[in-house]
Amino acid sequence: MDDERVKAFRLLKPPCVELSQTALRYKVRKSNAKDLLKCLERLTETLLAVSRSLDAKLADYVFFPLSHVFSESKELPPRLLEHALSCLRLLIRQGWRDRLSSEVGKQLLILLAFLAGGSATDSKSKQVDEDVAAIALDCTTSLFHLSVASSLGSQGAISPENVPLLGHTLTVILDAISNTSAIKVRLAACNSLNALIDGIDDEDALRNFFPGIVSCLTKVLSSGIRSKTPWKVLQACIQLFDQILRKILTDDALSSAVVPVRTSAAGESPTNSWIKATASQVKVALSTVLPLRYHDRDDVQEALFTLGLSILTEFRAALRDSTSMILEALVALSSHAASEDSRRRSQRLQQIFASNLDLLDVLKDSLYDWTVALPRVVTSNDETKQTRTLEQLSTALQLLSAHDTDMRAFNDLVASNLRSGVASAIQLSSTHAITSVASGSAEISRVLQSATSSRGDRIFGPVIFDSTRQGNLMAGLQMLVKQFESSAMSVALQQSLIESLKSTTGNEQIATLWLMLKLMGNQPPQDSESEQWLNLPSNCLEPLAEEAYSFSLEILDRSAYDEAVDWRLQALSLEVVAFQARHQGQDFRPELVDALYPILERMGSNNAALQQHAVTCLSIVSDSCGYPSASELVVHNADYLVNAVAVKLNTFDISPQASQVMLMMVRLCGSAIIPYLDDLIESIFAILACYHGYPRLVESLFEVLNAIVEEGAKASSRAIEPAIRTTPSPRRPYKLTTITDVVARLHFLKNKSD
Repeated sequence: MDDERVKAFRLLKPPCVELSQTALRYKVRKSNAKDLLKCLERLTETLLAVSRSLDAKLADYVFFPLSHVFSESKELPPRLLEHALSCLRLLIRQGWRDRLSSEVGKQLLILLAFLAGGSATDSKSKQVDEDVAAIALDCTTSLFHLSVASSLGSQGAISPENVPLLGHTLTVILDAISNTSAIKVRLAACNSLNALIDGIDDEDALRNFFPGIVSCLTKVLSSGIRSKTPWKVLQACIQLFDQILRKILTDDALSSAVVPVRTSAAGESPTNSWIKATASQVKVALSTVLPLRYHDRDDVQEALFTLGLSILTEFRAALRDSTSMILEALVALSSHAASEDSRRRSQRLQQIFASNLDLLDVLKDSLYDWTVALPRVVTSNDETKQTRTLEQLSTALQLLSAHDTDMRAFNDLVASNLRSGVASAIQLSSTHAITSVASGSAEISRVLQSATSSRGDRIFGPVIFDSTRQGNLMAGLQMLVKQFESSAMSVALQQSLIESLKSTTGNEQIATLWLMLKLMGNQPPQDSESEQWLNLPSNCLEPLAEEAYSFSLEILDRSAYDEAVDWRLQALSLEVVAFQARHQGQDFRPELVDALYPILERMGSNNAALQQHAVTCLSIVSDSCGYPSASELVVHNADYLVNAVAVKLNTFDISPQASQVMLMMVRLCGSAIIPYLDDLIESIFAILACYHGYPRLVESLFEVLNAIVEEGAKASSRAIEPAIRTTPSPRRPYKLTTITDVVARLHFLKNKSD
């Protein structure tokens, strides 16, 4: 080892002597900066070559000529200072290591603070080159990483005379973090602060530095979104925030401070009043930092999530007043449905809840607040806020459901505010406007072609939301309702909605029926075997579905032309009918007596959306009941439909829905339905005789008669005719009948009779 040190010394001596002489000549202006730069480059190359052989004594030897260079730092160009600081960094890391003397350490701190931050008194020296500042802060980091750090706090208490020096260095570092634009300088300053916090074991001194550090970090983080602060700086500052809190306010740190193992220079430990005051200030700081949960960078979100988890698990005593605020931020960070990171964070949150069930009560309070605010948020113009609130509600409900939390107290509140929120969204929607369609034969043919296709569209279009303008809101509400559907409070929520279905009116009634549909929409039909094994209350959901179906039939029994009935409510009622048919299958066939007529009536509606809903509903019902097509469904149930139409015609009900239903029947089924229409045709002529002065009524009835004639003509044209011989048959020659032939025929008949 001695041989290597000797060899290293021999290699270092020439460039050190040359640098020392050149630096001294530079002071008296007998050499220039270019000569100094060449000497520093040779010294840097030599240091790199012998770096493994360096020790404290060799570092002291090399630092002597470097001190001449640093003494002229005000006059030297930045590039030359960079080389000098690179040499100094090698000496700190490879030379002095943990044997740096106290005096040299203090001198280095003073020097590096000046090079990184300039002079505090001379305004001309305040401007510092970015590259020089970055490497000076890097040297400071290396200095703080030393195990002894020249007795500046890594072992034992900090002596009072060293506190001002550390305070000044800290001020330079914090100023570089908050007031510098260069990202490399800010990151180097963050690394220095990290090393400083990690290296100081004197908790009293660290508590004195704590307010300034937190203030600086809060300043940077609070302006992170507005000023477009680089995400790496934000991430580093959040990690520093977590680090300084761990040093001061964790439950372990406070418990050890109450009965200190050692005594600080001041001999004081934190009092309850100090802890309380500090916690309140930290809460204010956190409130300005937590908006970063909506930052678009996952690295920043992950750093903030880690900080939040630390506060929930390690700061229960000091920061318990911040628990609710932190928990809401963590839920928001776990609420991006399409993000794998969010799902992983949600799983980590569930683990935290499993270890601390008191947090579930805090989350229930937050869920209450979000639920109450839902109607107001939905009506706001901020779509981003709407999406975030709905995502947070869904995530909170998912977390609570995972731990079987009792949510009975929320049933009525959730039902009321959820209904109000959806109603508010409906109010903002433009789907209340009716899009009229032509009633001509071409349009009717298009509708019938859609209904009679082998596998037509089986998905209902949106009713209460405009998919182009409110797509995000609709997706968010559906995601939220899906969470309620899979939770334990689904049945109670449906019960609450059913009870208010008939008592509400307007948009709230539409919202209630829509929510019922979404809550029932994905529940599979239950069979007796599954109910036996799962022990499910089979009589819980079926009555609710029956009540919704009964209400929907009441709505559909009213005329489609009744302006008092909102078309959206009729469309949702058709969806309920389709839902009931899907779940009952062929057992739904008896219900066709009441359900089929209203469906056909709305197929003739002038509202395009309602008409398409009726077509889709008819297709679903025909599939569910086992009919090969919609026309087969109508033919097999023609007696129901004919009776319903006959009742209206025989009572001289001149409303247009009866003629519309007949027209749809004829167009759907063709000539197969005509044999059932004899009595109806007679009733039509009777009405025409009595009400021929009503042009619209007469026109609709003649349209039905015209359709009957057209379909009958099509059937006649397609009838199978007898085959015609294409080859002539042999013909007998023509023979005249005479009297003799007649007499012979009479004798033959007489003999036959005898």
